[in-house]
Amino acid sequence: MKTVLVTGVAGFIGSNLTSALLEKGYRVVGVDNFDDTYATHFKEVQIAPFADNGNYVLYRIDVCDAPALKAVFEKERPVYVVHLAAKVDTRSAVTMPHLYIAVNIEGTLTILELSREYAVENLVIASSSSVYGNSENVPWTEDETADRPLSPYGATKRAAELLAYAYHHNFGIHITCLRYFNAYGENNRPTMVPYLWTEKLLRGEEIEISGEGSRKRDYTYVGDIVQATLLAMEKPLGFEIINVGNNTPVSLTELLATLEKIVGTKAKVKSRPSHSASVEVTYANIDKAKKLLGWEPETSLEEGLTRLVSWFRANRLEER
Repeated sequence: MKTVLVTGVAGFIGSNLTSALLEKGYRVVGVDNFDDTYATHFKEVQIAPFADNGNYVLYRIDVCDAPALKAVFEKERPVYVVHLAAKVDTRSAVTMPHLYIAVNIEGTLTILELSREYAVENLVIASSSSVYGNSENVPWTEDETADRPLSPYGATKRAAELLAYAYHHNFGIHITCLRYFNAYGENNRPTMVPYLWTEKLLRGEEIEISGEGSRKRDYTYVGDIVQATLLAMEKPLGFEIINVGNNTPVSLTELLATLEKIVGTKAKVKSRPSHSASVEVTYANIDKAKKLLGWEPETSLEEGLTRLVSWFRANRLEER
């Protein structure tokens, strides 16, 4: 039984990935600091199903705490590492850049150092479509320069990729950086648009839409993201950067119309100005993912949003 260390295990993607790893027969060592970006109760609920699984162990530590994390590597000796832990909000990164640099760059550096020291067979690092900024060369390919992010968040993710390459070059570590595009689905972070709008629709509350609703996002169902992450983890490739997206940009107006159809309710909408850190469109070229991982998304927007709505009704509707 191979051991996988997952940072950010209690988060949105981490909790979904952990479920899939345990189902596949892996042993999961979870690391999470349970920060208060959103209600920590939600994170506790997301990992509760794993508590009695003998193949799961949780460490409540911060990836920036190098001595504590080293002790975990020393004891658990992971074969694979999936590094998901990060500060992730593009807007708050504009006002709190020091925190984002500390967590997303220095935390990643700690993971790289320990992966080198403990001879991890393969390291997967979560990157982001935010590295592309507002590039007009859509759909975005991985060879895009990616040197004009709109937020310090995107800058930290690009910096993490560059550090990862340096570690691969100098130490031969197998590292794949996955640029996730607009994830949504079960265990969704409460700060993300699909979650926010699902909540507002189900509660009959007003929805805010930025600008004219024309901005487009490549919304990607979390189950598809998890599958791409598993494939990348199980296939050492030297060093690669790979887009993981749905390859189908959808406008905010179209997203809302799909949610209205699923919920069966017409939204009350008000417009607000767009944020300076918001890009006009995200759009993944996924040819590389198809070629190297044999991966492509399987879940349509309507199917994925239907699952999100069902999950919200069952798990969050009664909570505030």
